[in-house]
Amino acid sequence: MRRLLPIFLFLTLVALEASSQTMTRMQGWGLDLHSSHWSSAQQGVAVGEKLIIRTEDGGTTWEEVLQRFDLRFYDVLFLDSSRGLAVGEGGAIFLSTDAGKTWQQKEAGTVNDLFALAQIPGGPIVAAGEKGELIQSLDGGETWKKLVSGTALDLYDVYFVGESTGFIVASDGKILKSQDKGNTWTLGSAPSSADLYGVAFSSELIGYAVGENGTFLKTIDGGASWNALSPGTSSTLREVAISPLDARIVVAVGDMATVVRTANSGTTFAKPSLGTGNVRNLHSIAFKPTSNLATTVGQDGYLINSSNSGASWSQKFAGIRNDFTAADFKDQNTGFIAGQDGAFFVTTNGATSLVSRPLPEPVTIKSLAFWNTAFGYSGSDQGKIYRSSNSGSSWVPVFTAADRTITGFYLFAPSVIYLSGSQGYISRSFDSGVTWDQTVSSNTLENLNGLIFFDFGYGVAIGEKGQISRTFGGSIWETVPKVTEQNLNALAKIDTTRAVVVGDGGIILKTEDKASTWKIIASGTTKNLKSIDFFGMEYGFISGEEGLALVTSDGGETWREFATGTLRDLNAVSAGTDLRAYFAGDDGTVLSFSCVPPTGNVGEISGGFQACLGTASYSISAAPQLGSEILWRVDGGEILSGQGTPQIEVRWTETGRNAVLVSRTNFCGSGETSALEVSVAASPPSTQAIAGEGAVCSGASYSYSLPSQNGISYTWAVTGGEIKSGQGSHQVEVVWAQQGEQRISVIQENYCGPSPSLQKTISVASTPSSPSSIAGATMTSLVAEIYSIDPIPGLNYRWSVSGGGGKILSGQGSASVTVVWEKEGDFELAVEAQNACGYSTKRILSVNVNLITALEPTADTDLKLYPNPSQGTVTLTSDSLDSWSSLTVTNSLGQPLLELRISSGQREVYLESLPKGLLLLQLKGKDGLVTKKLLVR
Repeated sequence: MRRLLPIFLFLTLVALEASSQTMTRMQGWGLDLHSSHWSSAQQGVAVGEKLIIRTEDGGTTWEEVLQRFDLRFYDVLFLDSSRGLAVGEGGAIFLSTDAGKTWQQKEAGTVNDLFALAQIPGGPIVAAGEKGELIQSLDGGETWKKLVSGTALDLYDVYFVGESTGFIVASDGKILKSQDKGNTWTLGSAPSSADLYGVAFSSELIGYAVGENGTFLKTIDGGASWNALSPGTSSTLREVAISPLDARIVVAVGDMATVVRTANSGTTFAKPSLGTGNVRNLHSIAFKPTSNLATTVGQDGYLINSSNSGASWSQKFAGIRNDFTAADFKDQNTGFIAGQDGAFFVTTNGATSLVSRPLPEPVTIKSLAFWNTAFGYSGSDQGKIYRSSNSGSSWVPVFTAADRTITGFYLFAPSVIYLSGSQGYISRSFDSGVTWDQTVSSNTLENLNGLIFFDFGYGVAIGEKGQISRTFGGSIWETVPKVTEQNLNALAKIDTTRAVVVGDGGIILKTEDKASTWKIIASGTTKNLKSIDFFGMEYGFISGEEGLALVTSDGGETWREFATGTLRDLNAVSAGTDLRAYFAGDDGTVLSFSCVPPTGNVGEISGGFQACLGTASYSISAAPQLGSEILWRVDGGEILSGQGTPQIEVRWTETGRNAVLVSRTNFCGSGETSALEVSVAASPPSTQAIAGEGAVCSGASYSYSLPSQNGISYTWAVTGGEIKSGQGSHQVEVVWAQQGEQRISVIQENYCGPSPSLQKTISVASTPSSPSSIAGATMTSLVAEIYSIDPIPGLNYRWSVSGGGGKILSGQGSASVTVVWEKEGDFELAVEAQNACGYSTKRILSVNVNLITALEPTADTDLKLYPNPSQGTVTLTSDSLDSWSSLTVTNSLGQPLLELRISSGQREVYLESLPKGLLLLQLKGKDGLVTKKLLVR
């Protein structure tokens, strides 16, 4: 259970519709991609395992086609910019007529797998497959008829060259050739019996075929004979393609992340690297039309791009083959995602990349709860729980006596934990899971799916068949009268009295009295809801099956669906901030939700630009849109009616140059604003306040104003500054020159006479001076060091480390920081002072980080630490040991491990069971600080 954090300020809210939010796929699909095709430089489609994806921006973004495909596609071909075909398992043929947005299945007349598609430009289409299957379409893929291939071998690839000649490569080193547009075929052989998977021709005479065990063949006589080339690999090659711009460039891809390329028609080959340790199988390669740009797809959603005809490659997607089951994000960028087979991933960059830190055994993680970015628990079947104190870098088994599925955690503290599980299991531990209280009575045998506590007394657990259990104290739980028979799958606390529960059939329940009573909230769906999370007391997210996502901005009273761009079940949702939530689900799906205001404006405002005190009407031609509302604002008056509609009635209450403004808005913010200036006539007002900053910085320009009214002149005056522009108007720009308390004043005048002078007091400050010299080690090793400057009250300090040499562990914003040095070299530690007027110049300290030559800090020559290095046991002695008051042991990250008080007369400290690694022993006393380094092996 993630602790709720207070919300200090909401500048924008959460979106309701696809047009008012951004859902970004952060990881590729964990499903195989088998083929891709570019119909233009911008439009491409890739197909594979139960999946079709498409792009309309040249591959910058890819979207999932929102149809269920329960088969594996092997090839895709577009006949033009709109019409495309995909073939696959069981003789499947699908046709698209809208550039791949939707697909309709066609009758192929076969149940054999189809592996390849090809077309003579403007002519017949041929599909080839297993057991010699060969079919043809003469009407753009609408209908198909069988052809005689003359073989029962598997046919893997088809290629047409010229107006009538075609080639098919097959198993056992066979190559079929047609010279009548694919109507009849003759069977020939290659120099070996290796299976052949890909074929391509640069002319009617010159062609290439690739296949099993690195087979790479070339013909220069139109397939009459084939010669073996030496591509420099034994990996099976799956497809070959020829650059559209240079026929000498031939690229083949295959198993074990293999790419081979020749730039001289096969005389020599190069093997571009796709990264050390990369073993993903590549299935196909496709060039964009008349371009050096190419795309290769493969295993587990792997998709890479080349901009130089295959000489080098960059990764776009590398999917994770896993159904994710749990997610817990601690802030906008840092979080954890878990799933099947013990999979556990950490991210510190908003799921842009995931670092694998799996559990020691391949269990499906059913629940996840982290106290902070380091310490947390995972639960699974058979009561298996693991605990980590270092973000999953290592896991410690936590044993329970019950053989139950662990479905939920609630942490009061890292050591105080409640859990729920199957068969009504509830238990608790007060020592981080070392021991568990098995006397907790849940009074139910229903499978429980989660629990929370509203405070230290009242708690609630939910489960299958509408089970809701309530407790005071946690020892005995009582069943609350059912509100539904639907399975309840997840719950989230809003505050100390309110919580929301979600379950199957779209059920949403809410309590406002610590689970005593519940009400049903309309969800607008009958899909199963799987997870819920709130950020603060108003903003919440729900994930569900078939890509369902819901959002609320009113504490769970109303919910709206927004588009996620996927049909994969979303099993978990976690809100990193009020503006960012993460969804995780089946087939490696990880989505990031970001709030975006509406786009576009609502057009011009119709209505009089001159008015008198009283009422007037204003309107726009734009209509309301789902997911946003029309928001009017009036400067100098009040809206009497029509807010949210295309027309309003206004009562003008202030004179001058006023305005009517309107925009579309959602709780992410507002779109473009349309405005109409309205001049309202009246006598100058006698009481007004000057608008503008009252606390400013010297040398900077600031705006000050009064409401604008027709026929009024304005005479401004300032002390300690200069009016740069606007004299005579309702608004001036002032540059303040002198520090201290200054003043701005204005006199309004029209034919009715002048108004009394209006004044505003201004406090003028300046940017701070550069901080004092930085005190701290200038030569160190990969440890934590403390650096400080002389503090000045009222200032904040911004610290930075150059070149990624280290990170600020603590103290950012203060005059003293702890820096963890993470790599060797010469770096600069810099600090700037900050106040409301900005930053000072930097104060810089050069630091050399060297693991070998770093010097021990200066210490008393009488002080001894032995043995060093140690096996975990060490003795510290000094005749003057009691001149220090305390001893602190920290690890290389600056985390305290042990702190001891030193008694008067004490001469020796004995330490044991120290953890492995580089440790710092710091002696503190009235005479200062002494640090000793200790290496524990």
